[in-house]
Amino acid sequence: MTNAPTPNPLEGKTVVVTGASDGIGKAAVRAYVAAGASVVMVGRNEAKTAAAAHAIMSDLGDPARGRPITWEIADLSRQEAVHDLADRLLARLPRIDVLANNAGAMFLERQVTPDGFERTFALNHLSYFTLTMRLLVPLMASAQPGAPARVLSVSSRAHENAHPVLDDLQLARKFGGWTQYANSKLYNIWFTRALARRLDPSCVVTQSLHPGVVSTRFATNNGRVGRLLRRVMDVVSVTPTQGADTLVWLAHAPEARNGSGEYWVKRRRVIPSRTARDDVRAEQLWTTTSQLTGLDADQLIRDAMSHAVA
Repeated sequence: MTNAPTPNPLEGKTVVVTGASDGIGKAAVRAYVAAGASVVMVGRNEAKTAAAAHAIMSDLGDPARGRPITWEIADLSRQEAVHDLADRLLARLPRIDVLANNAGAMFLERQVTPDGFERTFALNHLSYFTLTMRLLVPLMASAQPGAPARVLSVSSRAHENAHPVLDDLQLARKFGGWTQYANSKLYNIWFTRALARRLDPSCVVTQSLHPGVVSTRFATNNGRVGRLLRRVMDVVSVTPTQGADTLVWLAHAPEARNGSGEYWVKRRRVIPSRTARDDVRAEQLWTTTSQLTGLDADQLIRDAMSHAVA
C-alpha cells in the first residue's frame, strides 16, 4: 500500500519565480502557493505583477493567508537590474528553497540592451546565470538532509533547432530571431548541466524542462509577424496551468532530487538533443558567460559551499 501524497508538499518553503506576472509563471505561482509555499514573484511591470499577485491571493482565499505573495520588479534583460534584484532578495531571504528561472522572450529583430548584449541572449540566458550565481548562499542555506534546494530553468523543445556559434553568441554577424531563441533555450540546458557538475546534489539540484507549447502572450511583442506566429502556435497550445505543471512538480517531487542536471518533459526525464549533451561546449559557454557577466562563477560556488559548511 502506497502512502497518501502530502497535501501541501511545499509547506514552509520559499520559492522565487521570475517571469511571474503572466503565463506559465503566474500559473506556477498559484500552484506553489496552493501547495504551501511563500512566493516571491519577479516581474518587469509593477502594476501587472501586483495585480497578478492580488488576483492569485483572492482566488485562493484561505490557502494564501499567512503566506502572502510578495513581488519584486526588475527588467532582467539588464545585468544591473539582475544584480539589484539579487541584492534585494539577499537582504530579505536568508533561505530560498526553489529558484524558478522562467522569464524569457523572443525578439525577431535584433535589439541591444544598455549593457551591449543582444536582448534574447541577455534575458533568456544571462539572467538565469547571474541570478542563480548570486543566490547560491540562500539556496544552500535552505538544504536539509534529503531535501536539497532546487534550481529550475525553463528551456524548450526549441533547443533542438539551435545553431550555436560560440565565438558569436549574440549573433552579431548573422542574426535570426528564431535561431537566437532556440540557441538561448539550448544554453539553459547547458547551464543546467554545467551547474550540476559543480554543485553537491545533497545541497542543490538543478533541472531544466520543456513546458510545452503554451497559450500565452509569447511572441506577440514582435508586431504583426509575432501575432501571426502566436495564432499558429495556439493551434497546438496547452493552457498556462498545464504548461506550469512540470515546473511546479519539479519543485517538490522526490524523483527530481535523485539526479541533477537533467531535462524534463511532462514530468518525465527526457534525453535532450545531441548538441544539448555536448558538455565540452557547455563548459566553453560557462567560461564565456562568466567573462561576459564579470562573475567568477566557480569562486562564487566555492564561497557558497564554504558559507554553508560554516
